[in-house]
Amino acid sequence: MERWFKKGTLKRSSQEPEYFAVNSIHIDNHSNNENDTNEIRPKYFRPVTKKCRKYDESYISLGFMNNNDNPQCIICSKVLPNSSMAPAKMRRHLESIHGELKEKNVEFFIRKRDELLKSLNCMVQTTKTVNEKATEASYLVSYQITQRGEAYTIAESLIKPCAMEMVKCMLDEKSAKKISKIPLSNDTVANRINDLAADIQNELIFRLKSCKFALQMDESTDVAGLAILIVIVRYQHESTLLEDLLLCKSLPIRTTGAEIFDLLNSFLEGNEIPWENCVDICSTDGAKAMSGIINGAVQRIKNIAKNCSSSHCMITDRHSLQKSYLLVLRKLLMKS
Repeated sequence: MERWFKKGTLKRSSQEPEYFAVNSIHIDNHSNNENDTNEIRPKYFRPVTKKCRKYDESYISLGFMNNNDNPQCIICSKVLPNSSMAPAKMRRHLESIHGELKEKNVEFFIRKRDELLKSLNCMVQTTKTVNEKATEASYLVSYQITQRGEAYTIAESLIKPCAMEMVKCMLDEKSAKKISKIPLSNDTVANRINDLAADIQNELIFRLKSCKFALQMDESTDVAGLAILIVIVRYQHESTLLEDLLLCKSLPIRTTGAEIFDLLNSFLEGNEIPWENCVDICSTDGAKAMSGIINGAVQRIKNIAKNCSSSHCMITDRHSLQKSYLLVLRKLLMKS
């Protein structure tokens, strides 16, 4: 009522805080003033901390060893919770489950612990070896599939069943089960091929960073009418000349010399391949965008790589000469 007389409303103002009895404690403060006020304070709860028991070396006499701060029975390999890390609970487990071993000495349990650890290590090593071999076999099959351009589904639908039947016929059923563990699904083969391609590209980039190389460029068009830039690199590795595909990417609509150079330059700079290692550039055609004197892609490369020379494809020259010779020969035959 006092609020209504003073403000003319019973609504609570926005400045007055709201208190909830669920998360608060109501305390009455009796004072000597005429207007007794009720103070509301928040309620705090003390957090409950969980006690973590530590392992002691004397617990080996009870047949238990430490397994990530949890007691593990050496006899049955059962792992108990951390709350059971108490001598009374471990002794009860030994007497109730393995009562015939409760009179054994400490050396017996130490020997059993060493045997258990050895068996666990052998199991992990065997599993790791089998998984590594299965993964390696998956990569080998995926490599053969991509070399021959076959569909990815052929691995799981044809290669794997045939391999299992051959191993079962020549060896035994147990060896055939190992073949079945090789992952050869459609998605797995696709991922394996992508991993192989990335590894080959990384190895090629690593080699080009520390050796001289020559580039051969060609701008072609695929069946969909999309312009594609193909770059082949030739370099020396361990006294052997090698030739690999360096770049195969689509070009914008305007296949100008600037676009061709920008695409190649962004690839080399993005992979930190220095232009100083480029000693020669070969263009397969005489188009203006490729071999122009001022704005051609070859000239732009020579402006950056100062020691780089340029050449023209010999096959293209022979093809042009062959056309001219055929025209001359045709005229001579027609005159005769």
